[in-house]
Amino acid sequence: MSKTELNVIPKPTHSSLLPGKTDLKTIKAITLSNNSKAELSCGRLFQNFFSEFSSLDFVKKDSKRMNTILIQLDSTLNIKSEGYSLNIGKNNSIELKASSSSGLFYGFQTFRQLCDPELEKKVTKNLFIQNCKIIDNPKFEYRGMHLDVSRHFFDVDFIKTYLDMISFHKMNVFHWHLTDDNGWRIEIDKYPELTKTAAWRVDRRHEPWKEWSPIKENEKATYGGFYTKKDIKEIIKYASDRHIKVIPEIEMPGHTSEVFSAYPELSCNGKYIPVNPGSYWPNLDIFCAGNDSVFTFLENVLSEIIELFPSNYIHIGGDEAEKTNWKKCSKCQRRIKEEGLKNEAELQSWFIKRIEKFILSKKRDLVGWDEIIDGGLAKSATVMSWRGTKGGVEAAKMGHEVIMCPVTHCYFDYYQSDPEKAPKAFGGLITLKKVYSFEPIPKEIPSDKEHLVLGGQGNLWTEYVQSNEIAQYRVLPRMTALSEVLWSGSSKGSYENFYKRLMELQKRFDVFDWNYSKGSYDLKIEASRSKESKELTVNISSEKPGEPIYYTLDNSNPTINSFKYSRPILLNKSSIIKAALFIDNKVAGKILNRTFNFHKAIGKSLHYKNKYSDRYPGSGISNLIDGQNGSENYSDGKWQGWLGEDAEVIIDLYKKTKVDRVSISFLESHNVWIFLPNQINLSFSNDQTSYNQSKSLKIDQSEYEKKPNRKLYSIENLDVNCRFIKVKVKNQKVCPDWHTGSGGKSWLFIDEINVN
Repeated sequence: MSKTELNVIPKPTHSSLLPGKTDLKTIKAITLSNNSKAELSCGRLFQNFFSEFSSLDFVKKDSKRMNTILIQLDSTLNIKSEGYSLNIGKNNSIELKASSSSGLFYGFQTFRQLCDPELEKKVTKNLFIQNCKIIDNPKFEYRGMHLDVSRHFFDVDFIKTYLDMISFHKMNVFHWHLTDDNGWRIEIDKYPELTKTAAWRVDRRHEPWKEWSPIKENEKATYGGFYTKKDIKEIIKYASDRHIKVIPEIEMPGHTSEVFSAYPELSCNGKYIPVNPGSYWPNLDIFCAGNDSVFTFLENVLSEIIELFPSNYIHIGGDEAEKTNWKKCSKCQRRIKEEGLKNEAELQSWFIKRIEKFILSKKRDLVGWDEIIDGGLAKSATVMSWRGTKGGVEAAKMGHEVIMCPVTHCYFDYYQSDPEKAPKAFGGLITLKKVYSFEPIPKEIPSDKEHLVLGGQGNLWTEYVQSNEIAQYRVLPRMTALSEVLWSGSSKGSYENFYKRLMELQKRFDVFDWNYSKGSYDLKIEASRSKESKELTVNISSEKPGEPIYYTLDNSNPTINSFKYSRPILLNKSSIIKAALFIDNKVAGKILNRTFNFHKAIGKSLHYKNKYSDRYPGSGISNLIDGQNGSENYSDGKWQGWLGEDAEVIIDLYKKTKVDRVSISFLESHNVWIFLPNQINLSFSNDQTSYNQSKSLKIDQSEYEKKPNRKLYSIENLDVNCRFIKVKVKNQKVCPDWHTGSGGKSWLFIDEINVN
């Protein structure tokens, strides 16, 4: 226990330590202020928690009674919804008050964290708890976690464990992704083939997700599963007891190919498609928007969903709907003409609005991924913004409620530490510190629209999650960081303070037997240079505050006798920095090895004619001329990526400069759809208006490479005097025919443009 604060996550709104400690063995009874059902339910939680060392009886309220737990639910109390006040120590008692039943529940979760972790197993001998007073309430009303059960099917027991994890973190929404291309997971009485056929696929789990081999003729579907309506009701009850809302997601109009294994007539081409065992992109097979029987099917399915789930929200997906087949389909084209629509984007909007009308008729609300904005947003829809925050900002400005879960901070299927030492993940890198830096309300949202941001959620897609243990590892402790952002607010405390409290909380994870990532021991290195300085300022940081970092500049591996990092390193020439985090005087994790190249563009400015993807921004607008090389790990934070588009930038050298050579480094990583460019084009100018003396270099594509490669290409003997250099790199645009993603958009990755 910290001497100056309480080790509680999420950080309480207000807390103060009081003198002394309370011995829990001296607590003898529970008093319910109003004898309400909610008070009794909370009292049962305390009763069970104390059961091994004390038998607590319920007694009548007595203002003079000591050694009791007083539980009070009163809607007139000056406590915000879901908030609570917890007072420990007065009259050697525990007093918990709230204006809502959920507030009582969250107050109990805080009480648990104040106790010795071993008490969860009822084996501790330490029964003393710090006297304190807490007044607490959440900043955001929507604090959610998502789980994809289509790619990997989780049994009922694990779903309950996942709900326990959610409730322990004072989160209140479980977004249940029940249908997708890789399996339908919920029983629908009217359409039994959905669980008989669409819930099962050929097992390819022994192969990497993006490389699963095609289904052979007569191969039997053996992997899958589904939840019966009895299962669903049991899980909803379990969630409700923990004050968690369960939001079901039924995908449409895309990510629906599994349905066509059972009901092929609902697609545009009417052909049977087996449930796909792995990566399925581009996702061409979607519901036929011109077929009225599709809407009959969806309305029947949604009717049964709505009957099962009490949630006010029904999630309809709406993401990544590839419209190729709509363009070819005579029924869809006729629908466009009959409804006076401009194109297929408006056809999707029409599709969503038709479903919205049905959902509203059932007195429920529609929520969908931010693609539902495309072509026109349904009138009452809530937008879940995942492609960054742009969609959420746009929706909020239009007056729509928004839930933020951007791929930049909230995708827990991404790596959270060194990919070389972590279980295989989908890609990307979202560290614990990155999650903690999440701001659910972007500055672009006007102040009078900020209330429309309901909150946020963490998303766990399960392409690379094949066990319960890996699912827990993916979300913990990133869920912990997100829970504090959504409950306490992003500016409530420092990351260093949060990390200290997390170290205590993880002791409780151990007691619960929850698998979690121990975090990254890797170092982060950043370099910058002002226009006035000729030196490069290098900062090294770790996500494990308080541990020493040692480094070298002579290409030797660091030891405890090397330079100890205490302030930014200043470089004035090309250098190699090797650095490592040390714990107990030993290297912890991988030694950082970073080369810094001094060239003529460093410290100058860069203008993007075609900006990089928000998913792979590198270190920002100076990334390509900061002198830092990326590694062969595409998610190391030094690569900028363009998806299916060319990269085009203009470098301003500030004055006319002699240029002899321009070198550009690219990443080639076929397994994650990253390819070399087809061509590099250079042109030069002194007025940024007329560009001439163009030079180009064609690049041949490699054969299939299993390992990633960093490749450098140079255009030499330029002999040019110029101020501006225009660099255009031509993306291959689509994956080649031999690739598993054939026809899908390809990535172009660049880390540095060297000008010499």
